[in-house]
Amino acid sequence: MQKTITKIIILAILLTAALGVNYLFAAWTGPTQAPTGGNTSTPVHVGTTDQVKNGGLSVDALSVFGGGYFQGSVQVGNSGADPQAGTIRWNGTDLEVYKINAWVSLTGTGAAACTSFTYSAWGECQVNGTQTRTVTSSTPDGCAGGNPVTTQSCTYTEPLYIQCANIGGSWIASQGACYLSGTSCPSGWTPNANYSSTQGNSCGGGVCSGGCSTNSHYRTNTSVETCSYQSGRLQGYYDRMEICDPTGTAGCSSTKTEIGCTK
Repeated sequence: MQKTITKIIILAILLTAALGVNYLFAAWTGPTQAPTGGNTSTPVHVGTTDQVKNGGLSVDALSVFGGGYFQGSVQVGNSGADPQAGTIRWNGTDLEVYKINAWVSLTGTGAAACTSFTYSAWGECQVNGTQTRTVTSSTPDGCAGGNPVTTQSCTYTEPLYIQCANIGGSWIASQGACYLSGTSCPSGWTPNANYSSTQGNSCGGGVCSGGCSTNSHYRTNTSVETCSYQSGRLQGYYDRMEICDPTGTAGCSSTKTEIGCTK
């Protein structure tokens, strides 16, 4: 009886070992039906058919040749307590990237509001009574929005060249002068230095007087030209010759034809 039990035990051990070896070395046999028939999942393949894998998938590298659509979150690098520069995260209200030692908004909606601004100079006052300037810098760094003052009201004044034309003058921009006929400026305008135009004159001459002629100029910053000559008067004749009595020196000036005015 004891020998019979021993034989049965030995046979059982041998049978178990044989089945185990057969299981280890047996060839894999594919499913007898095409997926998902027979409750078999479709394997990942290179075909063009869309596939869904509910479990996780880990790869050493991933190239996407079309569009990418993610229903869950996307993490680049470590977004935990010790993130790396370039890490992207969604903080619940804004999309951020980790830059050096701080999270910075990628959309601007999460940035701090600007509180201080540096501006350009005010532009010219426009016909609508406003003038503008631009923001050249703001603080704190990386801020967005705020309330910069870039527009203000102003009193519009027509450019001088238009005002000059309105009173019948001729505007010379390089001199800042409006040339008008005559020797004086109209109300609201004042002479601009010695800008003017003149016409030369000849003075003197005659029996007992000398004479001189002045120069002239046209629309330059020049004073009225002058010259002088010896004058005298006729006292009589002696042996048919005039007897002159010198009376002194006389002056002669050119005639101002235009005056340069400004405001």
